[in-house]
Amino acid sequence: MNRTLAIFLLATLAGALSFEPAVAGGEAPTQASAEGVVSKLKGDVVAAGEGWALIKQGALLIDVRSADEYEGGHIEGSLNIPHSEIARLADAIGPEKDRAVVFYCRSGGRAGRAQEALEDLGYTGIFNASGYDALVATRP
Repeated sequence: MNRTLAIFLLATLAGALSFEPAVAGGEAPTQASAEGVVSKLKGDVVAAGEGWALIKQGALLIDVRSADEYEGGHIEGSLNIPHSEIARLADAIGPEKDRAVVFYCRSGGRAGRAQEALEDLGYTGIFNASGYDALVATRP
């Protein structure tokens, strides 16, 4: 029960979700309602947590969403280079193809496509931390 409540509070406090209580009258959340909150996240909270560990170790953080999405909210310190601009992404990473880099987007799809394109060019240090919401909800 404590783990469920912690997940619920973390997601709510992060402001990344709109939560509708499963039970009227202000009763404590149930396991099912807390799991429902977590399932509304765009992205993978496990990948996001691993992304934060890499960021803490100094990985370059790149938001591969559009400029409009970035302006609507982003992780502090991230660069914004859209996923389709592979040459710009490669320039930002630099010549070290094993440099630790963390990508994120809305749900992980665009970050995955950018990661794959760069891996095809020989880059090996790229990690897909999935979605912005998941990163916000798991921020240390």
